[in-house]
Amino acid sequence: MFIQGSTRYTLMRYGELLRVLLVREAAARTSGTTLGAIWMLVQPALQVAAFWFLLQVVLRVRYPDLPGGFTQYFLIGMLPWLMLNEILIRSLSVLQEYSSIYERTTLPIGLIPLLPPIVSGAIYTLIYFVVAALLSGIQGALGALGFMVFLIFWLAPLVYLMAILGLFIRDLAQIAPFALTMMLYLTPIFYTPTALPDYLHWWLNVNPFAQLMIVAHACADGSSLPLASFLSLILLWFVLAVPAWFLFKRAAPYVREAL
Repeated sequence: MFIQGSTRYTLMRYGELLRVLLVREAAARTSGTTLGAIWMLVQPALQVAAFWFLLQVVLRVRYPDLPGGFTQYFLIGMLPWLMLNEILIRSLSVLQEYSSIYERTTLPIGLIPLLPPIVSGAIYTLIYFVVAALLSGIQGALGALGFMVFLIFWLAPLVYLMAILGLFIRDLAQIAPFALTMMLYLTPIFYTPTALPDYLHWWLNVNPFAQLMIVAHACADGSSLPLASFLSLILLWFVLAVPAWFLFKRAAPYVREAL
């Protein structure tokens, strides 16, 4: 009984700490602005509007073989990518950003890397839900919601890996944006998988982000879930989770020195 009570108290305390950190994160992102936290929703929404204007009005991109058109195809893939990109880039520096709080308190180091996926995940999931509802109806919106929850969970090992590696290898903060941009171009978001030459189709099978796009389209379009793609992502999660847990646990005692 004592253990259960102690565990419940610890969980409540960590939950309260996480809530305070999330409030601070939101305030830090929008401090000094007139709209405040509303900007956290407005900025991604403006990105969606800009993409729609470029593709639909200016370029007038047409793919007759796509049921919803290219704009729908692009947005279904691009919005999760924007969230993924923001979470991973923020994870590289999140420990440094909260170093002053961590050094002055007994804040558990394991809570800090959770901030980017929770904050960015909540913002982009809401926008993705609305966009999917407009494009595919309520069924597509619910599928999109489920996919974003899965994506945030799937990113967890990468978030912890990048948080700890970004602290000890500062050059990663310079390399990661370029690497993610190149991966964006190598993932079927700006184009359909059929646009790739035949000799590059093997890349779609080994690129986990391409598998994520396959699952995203299946969820948001309301079609059947591609089991092979989904299982490959789950397998990769387990492969990454072990080294992420081991590295973070081993490096945790040296974080204060590195900060």
